Amino acid sequence: MPKSDLISAIVLVVFGLLMLGAVIPSQTSDGGDASISPALLPQICATAITGLAAILAVHAWRKLTRGEAAGQSVAASEWLACAVVVAAVSLAVILFLWVNPALAAAVLIAGLMVFMGERRWWLIIALPAVLITGTWALFTQVLGTAIG
Repeated sequence: MPKSDLISAIVLVVFGLLMLGAVIPSQTSDGGDASISPALLPQICATAITGLAAILAVHAWRKLTRGEAAGQSVAASEWLACAVVVAAVSLAVILFLWVNPALAAAVLIAGLMVFMGERRWWLIIALPAVLITGTWALFTQVLGTAIG
């Protein structure tokens, strides 16, 4: 799917550049003299997204110029998958803001696992539980910070 790869890569490059140039600087503080800037991790992530999207764009462009994907359109199943993921993330944001962050994470992880075809109930329960508990332990026990 070089055509859809190229489109999504361009969107992600623009998103990454927008995050690096406008959003992250306006939404973070400098952190002072003795600490790491709060903008560091978001900048690393945005740089990685932008760089990987640029690589994807180059590969997709090469395939398109060689004629490997002429006339291919994005499959309906890919649009459905995209819509489901957007809906799941939207639901998780709502749950995060109005109910509980742990519930939001559990619903997002388990819901997308079921959508992707996972049917082992023990794994659908265990994976979100381990991830959420591990995150809690990391931040509260190891790093000594307070979370929600």
